[in-house]
Amino acid sequence: MATRGHDYDKNGCRSGQVTPWPRTYGALMHRSDSSGSLQEQIDRGGLHGVQVAVVGLCALVTLIEGIDLTLIPLLAPAIAESWSLQPAELGIIFSTGAFGLIFGGLGIGWLADRIGRRGALLAAMLLMTVATLLAASVTSVPQLLACRLLAGVAFGGVIPAAVALVSEFTPQRTRPSVVALVILGQAAGALLAARLLRLPFTQGREWQTLVLWTGLACGAVTLIILALLPESPRYLSLREPAGRRLSRVLRALKVDPATTVVEPEPSSSGFRLAELFSPGRAYGTALLWIAFIGVGWPLSFFTNWLTRIYTQAGHAPQVGIDAMAAYSAGAMAGGLLLPLFSRRWNHDKVLMACMLLAAGVTAAMGMVLGSSTEVHMTVAFLCGVFVSGTFFMLYPPAVRFYPTDIRSTGIGAAVAFGRVGNTLSPMAAGFMLGAGIGPASVFWTMAAPLLVSCVALYLFHRHTARSAVPRTPH
Repeated sequence: MATRGHDYDKNGCRSGQVTPWPRTYGALMHRSDSSGSLQEQIDRGGLHGVQVAVVGLCALVTLIEGIDLTLIPLLAPAIAESWSLQPAELGIIFSTGAFGLIFGGLGIGWLADRIGRRGALLAAMLLMTVATLLAASVTSVPQLLACRLLAGVAFGGVIPAAVALVSEFTPQRTRPSVVALVILGQAAGALLAARLLRLPFTQGREWQTLVLWTGLACGAVTLIILALLPESPRYLSLREPAGRRLSRVLRALKVDPATTVVEPEPSSSGFRLAELFSPGRAYGTALLWIAFIGVGWPLSFFTNWLTRIYTQAGHAPQVGIDAMAAYSAGAMAGGLLLPLFSRRWNHDKVLMACMLLAAGVTAAMGMVLGSSTEVHMTVAFLCGVFVSGTFFMLYPPAVRFYPTDIRSTGIGAAVAFGRVGNTLSPMAAGFMLGAGIGPASVFWTMAAPLLVSCVALYLFHRHTARSAVPRTPH
């Protein structure tokens, strides 16, 4: 028998809602605690082994990406000496890799929404492996440019797919820290690469040999991901709601399929970029892109030019490698520590403060290159904390802004257009140094876009706080 009540009846039902009779308050409480959307159940649950494994595997991917991404810039003095390259030519090599990041962020981000986060991550890793192995055998600048372009496409796709995957596996309360930890793998890879180049067994090796070893390591990580990494539960619930893969993942997450409500999301085919500019999202998308561009500008400069700019300022190449290690260590510290402030204060406000501090220490770096080793290494460390730390913290605003069905596309597009800064800054630095402009002026040029990003994020924060953006369950 069923009853219909008016307004709210004694069973807790809205007017007109049909419910079995009788229904106790205890049953209602049981349902509110044990049922709901898939993401709500993940948010209520703890961290299980499968979630820790996903975070660890994605961090391993970004670790090897960080090694590969940083290796050519670290070897820049050796490449320049071997091929008699000028600063402007090095700038073009650096920018070519960054240019590939644009296509990777868009293409693989879109692919992650089509074939899954795991499949897109595997595609990016396979491309990275092939491009790096080919780079080990190049004999000319055009060949190296082609390999770095392909590697850049892979680099651009890794983080959007990995961020979407770990975001959909982990509870909301831990998501900012977990996302930062995964992206932190990139900084750990850069630090590891710098340290490996100072070890005796790498000294005196041809730079192509070191690139070959990196390519083989990329291949090994690809096989590990293929064997061990599961697909996102949210993606599977939308694409394979009755599939065995989803059942296995739900069991590992200790989620009962019988009490899980899967809210359908609008499906569409084709490229999803236009949906980022649907009513209610266009303004926020544009502001996110500006924020990513401004932060990506100095980030790419530090990643590509820090080692070489030390030799340009009269230091030995080993000093530049040590500075890169200090910067990478700072990036790791920033990635670990800065998200903790978001647990106490609003994430966007913490991020804005970090942007201002990043601009300050970037400008200071250009003024201390001639100081004692302790001083400029300390400033290099602080640049890593705030420049890279700021970049790591840019992802949560994009994660919360876009719904599941376009999340990877949204994150990938923000990263991709942020790569405009990544692409232009290495080239701009190369031409400035080639024209005889001092390193101090170059660092000032790298600091200014961070202020623009801060303004864009402030407007984004106000927009998302007061607007009713169309949402689908996260």
